[in-house]
Amino acid sequence: MPMLQAFLSDLNRRFDNERITDSAREAKAFAPGQGLDAGFVVKKGSAAYKVVQAYINKMPDQLAESVRGTIYGALTAKRPKPITFAWAPGYDFQMHVWDYGCGMTVLVQGRYPADKTPNRGDAP
Repeated sequence: MPMLQAFLSDLNRRFDNERITDSAREAKAFAPGQGLDAGFVVKKGSAAYKVVQAYINKMPDQLAESVRGTIYGALTAKRPKPITFAWAPGYDFQMHVWDYGCGMTVLVQGRYPADKTPNRGDAP
């Protein structure tokens, strides 16, 4: 869980008011068909990358695609919108998005990273 929390802090810095224009220049990383890659925030191959990417891979495909699409929409808006990301524990994966015009908040709920996820075939 500590690596996931650190990732969220880094993710929020990449999408804050000061850096959203720079991140918008890399919107193609979130274009349709690209999927979600933790490498946008953490170094590929690092321990943090492996933990975060494994968690992203546990998310239902539809939820991951919704997160990707939300990010892409924010970055490609006429005026790119800053995004605040949050995570909360939950039995089932959920996503809540608030778009308040000048920015967005994305809350993803899901199991703890070490928990088994039945829909991915790794349940006991």
